[in-house]
Amino acid sequence: MGPQLKHYIGSQVALARRRAKLTQEQVAEQVERTVEAISNIERAKSLPTLETLTRLAKVLKMPLRSFFPEETYDTGKSPKRIKLEQRLSLIGVDLSDADLELAIRQLEAFLEAPRATAGRRK
Repeated sequence: MGPQLKHYIGSQVALARRRAKLTQEQVAEQVERTVEAISNIERAKSLPTLETLTRLAKVLKMPLRSFFPEETYDTGKSPKRIKLEQRLSLIGVDLSDADLELAIRQLEAFLEAPRATAGRRK
């Protein structure tokens, strides 16, 4: 799971940072790391230490476990697919229950609609 784990963690850090409306510079300062280190984590060039992840979780106000994939994590997914699924997941966090329910219904309707190109679905 090596490369996929780096992409997963990097995407989680980048998405959470953007959601918190923080720059890489601000995060780097608060976790006492270099901007280059944060950039390398987000771009999946390096894996952060547990200490760094713990600091990131505190600064980004998210549980440490959210940096790691669930047991059902599909290692056959491309880095792009991982990032897209994470973006979709994080969007739901900021929605009210009613808005999240509406968004789910819209996605379900999208999946049920006839598609011009059958190959566009996963």
